Amino acid sequence: MKKYFKITYTESVLLILAFTGLNFFNIIFRKLLIAIHLPDSMIFSISYTIPFIFLFIFISHQAQKKNRIIELSFKVSPWYIYIVLFFVMLCLIILNDYVTSLVPKEGPLLGNMYKEIEDFLKEEAKNPIPFFSTTVLLAPICEEVLFRGIILNGMLKNKIHPIKAILFSSFLFGITHMNPWQFLGGILIGSFIGFIYFTTSSIIDCILLHVFNNAFALFTMFFFMKNEEFFSKEKNFNFWLILIISFTIIMGCIFLFKKRRKK
Repeated sequence: MKKYFKITYTESVLLILAFTGLNFFNIIFRKLLIAIHLPDSMIFSISYTIPFIFLFIFISHQAQKKNRIIELSFKVSPWYIYIVLFFVMLCLIILNDYVTSLVPKEGPLLGNMYKEIEDFLKEEAKNPIPFFSTTVLLAPICEEVLFRGIILNGMLKNKIHPIKAILFSSFLFGITHMNPWQFLGGILIGSFIGFIYFTTSSIIDCILLHVFNNAFALFTMFFFMKNEEFFSKEKNFNFWLILIISFTIIMGCIFLFKKRRKK
């Protein structure tokens, strides 16, 4: 009988604390990369990936030590499932945009925080190729393997109720972004991706949804608006549009869940 990798609430939190610690250490590592005159185009990608590499090595070592298997399914879903997945994800992106717009972007604390994020994105966007490849390819792969493939999967294998496991792993996913806008987005979008992992058991589906979300955000920023307009423009949302979108998301999730039960 196979012994699968399992994880508890406490172990999940400790894992994320270790990840956060690695990211703070990464600030020093980033300065080292700058000191050795590494091209700016490479620094962002390398410094982003390093904490994940260390964490995956540690988790792999722990699983091997306990003779546990980390099972990741790379199966591909039927084509019609992807049509539903991406349509629901598009609706969720719009809903997420509305939810995060409710968080103030002004004031001594939130105003400064939002300005720092804005400046960071503008600075990194000066090197579009590494910024795009890291945000659209590296980030979805690394984050989905960690939050859905290891944490959520480990909690499900530990017989933790799916709803609790999905919400808790999404909470951890949101909190690692370390700002209120992405925290809410992490919980909302992370919960949907977690639900998809539960229904399809495929890490590929999760990665593709994450790629779609990040690519949509970047294409919006790069091609549809000027940077200044993207950050400063006030967005107006129609109540009925949000209601229809919410209903569509719910119906899409019900459809996907019924497909899982038929399996």
